[in-house]
Amino acid sequence: MRRLVIAILLVLRFAWPLPAAEPAGAPMTITVNSWDLSDEADVVARLIALKQLGVTSIQTYIYWNKVEQSPGVLDWSAYDREARLYQKHGLKWVPFVIVGPWYLTPDFVRADPAITMYRCLEHGRDSAIPSLWSPRLRDYVRGFLARFAEHFGPMGVLESVNLGVTGDYGEAIYPVIGNWPGAYHSHAGYWCGDALAAADFRAHLRGLYPAGVAALNQAWQTRYASWDEVRPFVPGQAPSERAWQEMLAWYRGAMTDWAEFWLATTRELLPGTDIYLCTGGDMAPEHGSDFSAQAKVAARYHAGIRITNEASSYPANVRLTRMVASASRFYGAYFGHEPAALVTPDGMLGRQFNAVTSGARQLFAYLTPETIIRQPDGTYAAGPAGRHYLRNHALMRVQRPVVGVAWYQAAPARAEQAQDRRDLADLSTAVRRFVDYDMLDDRLIREGALRDKQILLLFKNQVMPAEVLARIRQWVEAGGIAFFFDSRGADFDGRSEAYDQLLGLTAAADKVTGINLITVRDPAAYPSIASLADLFGTTALVGLAPECETLLGMEYAPNLAVAWRHPVGAGRVYAYFGPIDLKVDEESWVTAKRVPLRFLRDSLRQCLAEGLLPAEPASLNLDEPDVYKVLTTEGLWVLNLRGTAATIPVDGQPVEVPAKSITLCPPAADAQP
Repeated sequence: MRRLVIAILLVLRFAWPLPAAEPAGAPMTITVNSWDLSDEADVVARLIALKQLGVTSIQTYIYWNKVEQSPGVLDWSAYDREARLYQKHGLKWVPFVIVGPWYLTPDFVRADPAITMYRCLEHGRDSAIPSLWSPRLRDYVRGFLARFAEHFGPMGVLESVNLGVTGDYGEAIYPVIGNWPGAYHSHAGYWCGDALAAADFRAHLRGLYPAGVAALNQAWQTRYASWDEVRPFVPGQAPSERAWQEMLAWYRGAMTDWAEFWLATTRELLPGTDIYLCTGGDMAPEHGSDFSAQAKVAARYHAGIRITNEASSYPANVRLTRMVASASRFYGAYFGHEPAALVTPDGMLGRQFNAVTSGARQLFAYLTPETIIRQPDGTYAAGPAGRHYLRNHALMRVQRPVVGVAWYQAAPARAEQAQDRRDLADLSTAVRRFVDYDMLDDRLIREGALRDKQILLLFKNQVMPAEVLARIRQWVEAGGIAFFFDSRGADFDGRSEAYDQLLGLTAAADKVTGINLITVRDPAAYPSIASLADLFGTTALVGLAPECETLLGMEYAPNLAVAWRHPVGAGRVYAYFGPIDLKVDEESWVTAKRVPLRFLRDSLRQCLAEGLLPAEPASLNLDEPDVYKVLTTEGLWVLNLRGTAATIPVDGQPVEVPAKSITLCPPAADAQP
């Protein structure tokens, strides 16, 4: 039934007066959190100062349990006063409408016998958060949203509405960490242990395997006697890689379906208002979030995504937010950024740069003492963070990034551990210190997001669906340049032949380990690596196809290849199995010489010399630490986080970028992504 309702809404949506898409160059909306409003004179002074900084709206958490303490009896008066106050002083309002989390769900909802709570697989214990599989919860959500829209929709104060759909705090993820220790059973894990979830899992698998449980057994390497025996499982109990991947796809898909219900309902009730789906985390499998899927359904309803995971490190923030940005731009959703906690003034500068150069429409920030500072006369002046608002206000515009480099974000493998994910996160953060990238997952690649990319980066990939590998191969054959760093994967059924063939490995290929000196076969082609003394490696391969060209080898074993390139149609595959030393590892005897980035730069210059690429990526920077570049349709944006000015070449001319600043340089005539 719920899919039928959504289908009907899809038919009707084109008749709604939907929000207009923001053109490139349109002002970004800047939102901050609300605060204690008891001292109205102080509140007014703050609002005046915030408006001077360029803030456009104030966000308020809507506590359902305060509005509706008894069923059907609603009191909006506290929020009426707040909304009118902001409106009076020329600011808009962003209500964060949340249904489900423990801290604001009314007691009468949790006491409803028709409500099912999330139950974890790890302990078989219930949370105090209603399960998204509970049909009764949909009635509560729709009812509360309808009354909210009826009351506030006509007021003309809404800048946008932020939707909090489930979880501990409202993000579109399963429970991870509770609000107060001991308030309810909560932990990072898999919250699909209730009977309704298990039934939905079986229904999903019946759709995948209409031939019956025997077909499932053959694909999963299992021995279920009937569908009744099939239940969700944790990764360590997955019977096969395919079983794990299909269970994860269902778990994430259930969250996406729940988000779509919210988006469809809200769009029906508030047809002309910007809507943001609040999501968070980093797509750890237990979170159940699928950012590209969430962006796709948001676009379906002319809505957006609010990603709530930023901190104070710009390169880390790119890693955390870029999947949402890449998917939203590809599918046509808008998006905004929010930090997970307070950030430093320099962190705010980096957040501004990330929002602008990602193409965000909205930037949310928590007020800190560094934002505005109370003066002796009761007014407020800009603090260290606030001064970044003032300096960069004119730059806070919606942009269209031009990004020709893609980072492949694979689905977590069955054997992948939390430490593996942290290592990969560190790698993607380190790579952004030197080059900008979009993030592409299996869905985006299947649906054509590689079309405008020239370079694809894969690090430590273990598993890739066969159809995605085939898409990558087609893209390389058409002229793409793919870099496989420490990656030799297999499909969901453990088959690696197609992967090896793309890398240029024969059936006799083998991986060998041992400490040895790395040699450079052509020092003129790889000068930045050839300049390194005593470069050690521990991994190499034998059994390359005859058309492969060895680029890095081992000193005492000339048949071993540490890195090579493989011609595939009009493109190239570069494979690298040397040290992954993008940052200092305190426990390692290998010093950080950033060899993968040196390999990348020298290889790109090789491609340029051979006419395989038109130009080096505009964002590539291996020489100026804490300086970041991004190309958009308006020009080259540069962030300098250092305490001193930096001089960088732009279109062949030196450009000085002041300390701790954002600079927009005119577009170079021959600039490439």
